[in-house]
Amino acid sequence: MNTKIDEQKLTPPQLIPTILAGFNTVANHIGLILFPLGLDLLIWFGPQLKLEKLLKPIYSNAIQTLIAYNSAEMRQLLEASQTEMELILSRINLTSSLSTFPIGIPSLLYGQEINETPLGAPTIYELPSIGLIFIITTLFIFLGLFLGSLYLAAIAQSTNQDNEKLNPTVTIKKMVKGVGLSILLVLILVVLVMPVLFIISLFSLFSPALSQILLIISTFILIWLLIPLIFSPHGVFAKNMGIFQSILHSIKVVRSYLPGTGLFLLAAILLAQGLDLLWIAAPSNSWLTLVGIIGHAFIYTAVIAASFIYYQRSCEWTQELLERIKNIKKL
Repeated sequence: MNTKIDEQKLTPPQLIPTILAGFNTVANHIGLILFPLGLDLLIWFGPQLKLEKLLKPIYSNAIQTLIAYNSAEMRQLLEASQTEMELILSRINLTSSLSTFPIGIPSLLYGQEINETPLGAPTIYELPSIGLIFIITTLFIFLGLFLGSLYLAAIAQSTNQDNEKLNPTVTIKKMVKGVGLSILLVLILVVLVMPVLFIISLFSLFSPALSQILLIISTFILIWLLIPLIFSPHGVFAKNMGIFQSILHSIKVVRSYLPGTGLFLLAAILLAQGLDLLWIAAPSNSWLTLVGIIGHAFIYTAVIAASFIYYQRSCEWTQELLERIKNIKKL
């Protein structure tokens, strides 16, 4: 009898029930979608802070200088990159920097070019200096991190089986730790990525084809290194852990059941990103975009809620597994 109970306890978190639990959580706490909904409405109807007129001439002059001193093959690459960068610059709206997802609020309209809305053409402000761009971007990123931390804290609380109410003091501490965790993860990413990009850029001078192969290989290696950190925010917001403790705990949880975690992440990404293709299909001047924004807000919030549920169940399963191993060793 006890053996059967122990075997039931050692069942790892299941994919479909976890995702369904995330959807049920958001359906019961529908106010959670107001965070991404409000952000997308701000990006859609609010003023656009652009930097195209300031940065486009600077970038074009730099590219033309590089083209003049490079081979024909490199010239083609530089010209292609110039076209892509001009497209990117035309789409940049600094208001979107309020979205600091994944540790933050997700946005459907992030990086989308909005030339017209159902209410008419949006108000556009071209920023006049790089200093002002830096100040506004920094302020918006930190504001986005704080709001995103509040968003994640609310989701974590809604998935908490203890039904504890939000404690303002604890929530503020979580928000501060969330910002600190974001900065630390960015630093880790920079430390991992910068040497790789430097090496790839050196190889691209001799063989662009080889550099592409190295880029693909490096991407897979970086993903493999970063996946164990995926639940770092969950430790902060669900269990009120410290920054380093949450990172170490995330590694422990992921390593204990890597296949299941990988499958859950794949399903979550396919669900969220796949439906984004549907949500973003409507033009920006159509009210159907509002349907997409609402759908995106619900789906992403549900997926994030499912990730908290998966994390909590993984923690319970890992703890039970370790206790079972200890009991076996004692026998």
